Amino acid sequence: MFNLLSRREFLGGLGALTAGVLFSNLVREGEAKVKKGESWPYVKIDPKKAGELAYNAWFEVYCAQATATGIMELLAEKVGEPWASFPIHALKFGMGGMLGWGMTCGSIVTASLVMGLVLPKEIVNDMILDIVEWYAETSLPTFVPDKPKFVKDLPKTVANSPLCHISVGKWMKTANKAFNSPERRDRCARVAASVAYRTVELLNAWKDGTYKPTNTWNGPAAVGIPAQQNCNECHGTNIPTAPKS
Repeated sequence: MFNLLSRREFLGGLGALTAGVLFSNLVREGEAKVKKGESWPYVKIDPKKAGELAYNAWFEVYCAQATATGIMELLAEKVGEPWASFPIHALKFGMGGMLGWGMTCGSIVTASLVMGLVLPKEIVNDMILDIVEWYAETSLPTFVPDKPKFVKDLPKTVANSPLCHISVGKWMKTANKAFNSPERRDRCARVAASVAYRTVELLNAWKDGTYKPTNTWNGPAAVGIPAQQNCNECHGTNIPTAPKS
């Protein structure tokens, strides 16, 4: 014969259950809160997994959100909050160098965001400069997915620039492929994955205490205005002259 709970016992059990749920929710909310000026928690993650996630995400959300997805999904799994609650869809705007304007590649924009969330102020600028310079000077893409959407080998190019339109444009010229070609799409997906992979490598090195800045950037010192140092490549003789004082 089944034991019947009294009304008091039932309500007491229900109250305990409700309290447990409320406590659990409060713990989750507490985990999601980061004090003002406090860095977000980071643990070492697998750069290969980050690259694979970024590569596959690209075909739905494109470069900026894809690179962030590769990194943040793994951190959400291993750390939880606040990464699990980050509104990652808000980063899609970076695609095509800001919705097709061809400015800074969205992949390094969101890689820089992750670095900004994780790193102390004494290090963050150097690591961001490292990823930007790496992007500009590396023959990309470096990442090869396990199951590429386009199976043939793709050409690699050095952009000498962090700008989307230069990076993509140089690759299109070298590969002789149109912007909407499957090859160009696959190339950009691999670039997003390459940036995710490299970002994780740098953050893991920082976590291990082995990170050392490598960038040689000196800002506007060369031309007197915030700019790349290879102005002649695009501007020719029509380089804007900055006032001396």
